[in-house]
Amino acid sequence: MCGRYSLYSYKTTPEDFEEIYGFPMTAVVDFPPTYNIGPYRDVPIILSDRQNQPYMRLAHWQMVPSFAKEFKSKYAMFNTRDDSFDQKPFWRKLLQHSRCIFPANNFFEWAKVGGQKMPYKFERSDGKLLNIGGIFSIWRDEQQRDIFSASMITVDANPVVGEVHGRMPLILPEQDVRSWLDINRTDAAELRAAIRTFPGDRMTAAAVSQSVNNIKNDSPEMIDPIN
Repeated sequence: MCGRYSLYSYKTTPEDFEEIYGFPMTAVVDFPPTYNIGPYRDVPIILSDRQNQPYMRLAHWQMVPSFAKEFKSKYAMFNTRDDSFDQKPFWRKLLQHSRCIFPANNFFEWAKVGGQKMPYKFERSDGKLLNIGGIFSIWRDEQQRDIFSASMITVDANPVVGEVHGRMPLILPEQDVRSWLDINRTDAAELRAAIRTFPGDRMTAAAVSQSVNNIKNDSPEMIDPIN
C-alpha cells in the first residue's frame, strides 16, 4: 500500500500546470510544501468537471463511498488495489466515471531492518512529478453539501519498489494524464488495461531518516538520503 507521500515542488497557477501537462487547468488550490503527507487529511487532486475541463481541488485522502451513512465509514480506504476493479462492480463504476490524479514528488515505503522500520523514498529518476492515479467519491452531508474524498490505486511493484514492498501506486506518464481524466472515456476494459506498473528503470530509491515514521514531523530534511 501507499500511506505516505510528499508534495513540495508545488505549482501555484494554471499556467504552471499547463507547462507540465500540456493542457489548461481551470482552477488550482493553495497547498504549502509538505514532506510527510498521510491519510485522513485534505490533499490536492486533479479531476475533470462536467464540461470535461481539468481542475484541481482539495479532497479527503480516505475515500468514503457515496452510499455510506456517515463520513467515517468501515468501507473507507486510502488505497484501492487494481484487482478490485475486476471483482467489485461498485469500484469498477468509480474507475469508469470518477478518476483523478494525486500530484506527488515521492512516496514512502518501509522495510524491516534489524527489527526496525526503515523508511525509503521512491521518486522518478528525471525528478518530475509522480502522477498517481486514483478514484474519488462525492458524499453528501445533512446540509446537502458535497464532500470529496479520494483513494490511490495500487499495482504490483516494479523491481525497484519491490525490494521494499510488493505494491506501489499507479503512476501515469504525463502523456497519459489527460486521457485518464477524460470523462468520456468509460470503457471498463480499456481503462483496466491502462493500469500498468511504472517501469523500475525510471525510478530511484533511497533510505531516509526515521523521523518520517512520525506523521507529526514535516521538514525538508526528511527526504534527504542517508547512508
